[in-house]
Amino acid sequence: MIGNQIDKILKSASKKIRAERIALELSQEEFADFVNIKLSTYKTFEQKGKITFENYVKILIKINKIEQFKYFLDGFEFNEQKERAYKKNDSDNIYIKPIIDASQKEIILDKNVFGSELFYSVEDGHKFEVPNFINIVLNNWDERRLMLLFKYFGQERLKPYILERKDINLLKSFNKHLVYMSKQLNPSSHIKIIKPNVIINQKKD
Repeated sequence: MIGNQIDKILKSASKKIRAERIALELSQEEFADFVNIKLSTYKTFEQKGKITFENYVKILIKINKIEQFKYFLDGFEFNEQKERAYKKNDSDNIYIKPIIDASQKEIILDKNVFGSELFYSVEDGHKFEVPNFINIVLNNWDERRLMLLFKYFGQERLKPYILERKDINLLKSFNKHLVYMSKQLNPSSHIKIIKPNVIINQKKD
């Protein structure tokens, strides 16, 4: 049974990469050269789904899919203080308990988590008021940073900042993170996402 699951996952991975190659209009030889792996290695991957982890990561980096993969990896938390928790509300929706409590007004910067790029002018351990911190990160958001905001502050606290931005792409990414992380906890949960027309109507106003 496990063997069948492995086979399905490997074939699915190879099909998705093959689709990316075709979208780039590259032959197998050209694509192998592009991602810097041997042609025979790539052909085996496309045909059988078998490839080393290192070569697979090389491909993801080259086709700009590494952020999605990091997002997947960041779903695994083994730090007890940052362990994902959840609770049910009356609608049987599942929400992840934020790392930062809703009553907490400040956050202490951890550059090991959020990086130094956005906070090069301050020392590690600097205290930020939560609204300022969220806005700094959202000013230069990407999938990983948004995921971190989501896990640290929770969807309810983060939602007003997302709506205030009136950015459709940001909204779509927020909804994607909400659905993904909630489904990890309860695959049958029903998630209330923010509909794009909310932002569209705001722009009209």
